Amino acid sequence: MQNSEYKVTIGIPVFQVEKYIKATLTTALEQDFNDLEILIVDDCGNDKSMDIIRNMQNSHPKGKCIHIIQHPENRGAAEARNTIIKNAMGKYIYFLDSDDLVKKSTISTLYRSAEEVDAEVTYGSMTICDENEEKYSVILPSITLIGKDALGNYIYSNIYKNLPDSSCNILIRTDFLHKNHILYPDFKIGEDLMFNELLQPKVTRAVLLSDITYYYVRHPNSLMNFQSRNIIDIKEVYGSLKYSELQKEICLSLKHKPYYSGKCAKTMKSIFYSACGILKHRQQLNGKISNKEIRNLMQHPADFSEILKFKQQRNINLLFWLMGVLPPALSVSIMKVLGKRLGYIK
Repeated sequence: MQNSEYKVTIGIPVFQVEKYIKATLTTALEQDFNDLEILIVDDCGNDKSMDIIRNMQNSHPKGKCIHIIQHPENRGAAEARNTIIKNAMGKYIYFLDSDDLVKKSTISTLYRSAEEVDAEVTYGSMTICDENEEKYSVILPSITLIGKDALGNYIYSNIYKNLPDSSCNILIRTDFLHKNHILYPDFKIGEDLMFNELLQPKVTRAVLLSDITYYYVRHPNSLMNFQSRNIIDIKEVYGSLKYSELQKEICLSLKHKPYYSGKCAKTMKSIFYSACGILKHRQQLNGKISNKEIRNLMQHPADFSEILKFKQQRNINLLFWLMGVLPPALSVSIMKVLGKRLGYIK
């Protein structure tokens, strides 16, 4: 672990973002916060992204705060962020995707709030944009959560109460990540969500802010679940199955937590959404996935007797449990009906 030489490290993994990186990096460089490292991980794309970055490093008045680490070969977003965690020289880390934007006051706003209560994590609110216009905002309540399970109790008290799945727009204490050995798992889809699943149970001091600090920009070619494509590789689906099993393992590891029933409900809600995604795009797969495999995806981490003892969210957990034990064809039929009613399947 390195000593903190900066107050904040903004970590940006870079791969094939020639069209967007100048705007992203400009918003990082123009922060109204001076004690800042911008750590770029070159993940070996073959476009001009790194040429643009090096030009800005040499020409921008704050270019000296840009530090570059080059991977020997392409390793993916998860490993790029792990490289940032291992090498950041800031007291805090703030992940910024290389095609998104931040406000000028983002780091100062988050840093000030974190320092006031010695927070391990500080969440800002965000605006979702298309390339040419703002669409909607995800506004968090302005609250401070102090205590061993305070953040978990907040997140899992209601199945509809969510923090953003992204691991961007969170100011995280670097030593907190090191002390708890928190790194990104090696997934092509869902590594952000899984990082949060590993991080959140460890948090004892958190701040949520209603201030907009991040602009998440949706691009036409963004990889979002199984986006519209003529053919989808079956390996992506099996990656999703593996990911769901890890979600259940994490859920089981939290059986002793007071929010376990809520954690089960949210885990199964997330897996149900994935199952609906598979059903929605089943005809586009370049291989076959059986009803039994999709049914097994819904097998609940808790058994029937445990669920009956849940004091919160018992009914929704029972519904998910039922989907995982019914005959495969019937289970899939129920998923389709519920998925269509909820708008997950169109």
